[in-house]
Amino acid sequence: MIDFFIYILAILITVPPVLALIVYYFSLKRFHSTIRAVHATVRWTTLFFIVAVDLLISVVFNISATGGIIVAVLILLTLIIYYQWKNTEIRLRKALRLLWRITFLLFFVLYLLLLLAGVVKQIVF
Repeated sequence: MIDFFIYILAILITVPPVLALIVYYFSLKRFHSTIRAVHATVRWTTLFFIVAVDLLISVVFNISATGGIIVAVLILLTLIIYYQWKNTEIRLRKALRLLWRITFLLFFVLYLLLLLAGVVKQIVF
């Protein structure tokens, strides 16, 4: 029984767009609003896209990118907080929400590009 849950978790980590569609569908049923459903999808699937991009980088390029990803996210958070400090007062909750949304967009695009790079690498090599 535990193996079943491990396989389900492995599928959800390696195929985050499917998870995003599932979360979006159930969020749409729950909230009856597309904007709230999209926001819920971003909140719940960002971590899966981050892990999937890390795994794809390690598979396609044979390097570990975990440290680089952590540093990049922290630098992005620093830039968001610095921008808030210069223009308004610092609101950490707002900064973290913006960071999470930007991270989703960034890693969604990276996921698609790395999938394409992996397919091209398998075809060429």
